[in-house]
Amino acid sequence: MAFSLIRSLTASVVRNVSALKRDAKRLQKNSQLVFGTEYPLKVCQHAVAVSRGFRSLADVENISRRLGLDKNTPFWTILGRSDNHQAALTALYQLNLEFSENGPVVFTGNQRHSIVPALTLLFEEMSTRKLPGLILLETQAESIQETLVYDGIRALGLDEIFEGFRSLDLREKNLPVSLCTGPRCWVSAILNTFDLEIQSKLQRTDWAIALETSAFENAKSRRQVSQSRNFDAIPFYSVKEAACQMVHGYGWPSWIDDNARVGSYPDKLDEDAAKAVLDLIGELAERNFSLGVSCEHESSWRPYVVVFSRSDPASEVLAGVVHSYYSWCQPRENPTSTLYVSDGTSPYAPRFLSFGGNTAVINGLDAIPDGKQPGQFYGYKNALKVVGSPEGLTYMGKRVSL
Repeated sequence: MAFSLIRSLTASVVRNVSALKRDAKRLQKNSQLVFGTEYPLKVCQHAVAVSRGFRSLADVENISRRLGLDKNTPFWTILGRSDNHQAALTALYQLNLEFSENGPVVFTGNQRHSIVPALTLLFEEMSTRKLPGLILLETQAESIQETLVYDGIRALGLDEIFEGFRSLDLREKNLPVSLCTGPRCWVSAILNTFDLEIQSKLQRTDWAIALETSAFENAKSRRQVSQSRNFDAIPFYSVKEAACQMVHGYGWPSWIDDNARVGSYPDKLDEDAAKAVLDLIGELAERNFSLGVSCEHESSWRPYVVVFSRSDPASEVLAGVVHSYYSWCQPRENPTSTLYVSDGTSPYAPRFLSFGGNTAVINGLDAIPDGKQPGQFYGYKNALKVVGSPEGLTYMGKRVSL
């Protein structure tokens, strides 16, 4: 009941703010007739705001930002900085440290020494570019408030902005959202959770490509392909149907016409690979993430914080799906930024991070690995190393205190 009341009040405020702006434009247009003098729009907006009970136009603008009505100033726009925030930002400026398209920015050392500057980097990037970002959190903690990410948010004084993030705990069985993504992203997210031997086997035999084609054609046959300018998303159901058919079947399924078939049908999987595929597909099938708010659309205007666990492969697959909205779905000329944080005692990074462009990583590494071992991703090869310590940050041979 309380939530319904909040939604009703929010809708009422939205209507009032919209009506205020509309009336102010009408008043400005006819100000010469009404007042005998033509006034600028700002003056008319201020007059109407005061007449509606607001103290000033600034109050209306603040409400507009909080409700996301001002497209030029989204709610994550930074309007003021705490001392900790300013100190971290100054350090980033002095180091000339920023996100890179060529590879990830990897903070080594204890995670607590780097979380504040890494969060500053993400929030400043979001604010400057007016684009939502993504926080990926790999943890065993029960809630975000028990993690170092929230400690960093509070230290920066960004609690209010953080409240506007969509929070998703992908370890839960039932989610209040709809997770759909492109067939290639589905297959990639699934394969990235397997060990390198099985992953290589599925790719080498063209099984992965066949699964991608079959899943897309299945969704197409049921008219469940969500088409947008940069992305064609399909539900998990089609991936499940295609995977099960390919494991148990002996030829192309009936939903694929001759024109869509690519090459010959792949060979049957061996017992170990088939079991790994079916087990993971089964885990995903037991979860509910097909109904609710469309994350594909919401992620275009709202930042996300996503919680998953390395000990729960299904949650890692879904984290890869959400990550696709901020990587594959975005145009190359205007990509969004991602912060990956792992608070485990042993460093871990999911392979769905891929090349790691426009990504910052904090996972307790002592040194940058080669990206070929379990718990590592390919982008380490192109990583920019930042060392976090009690003395501050060290980058490209330069140390700056925080």
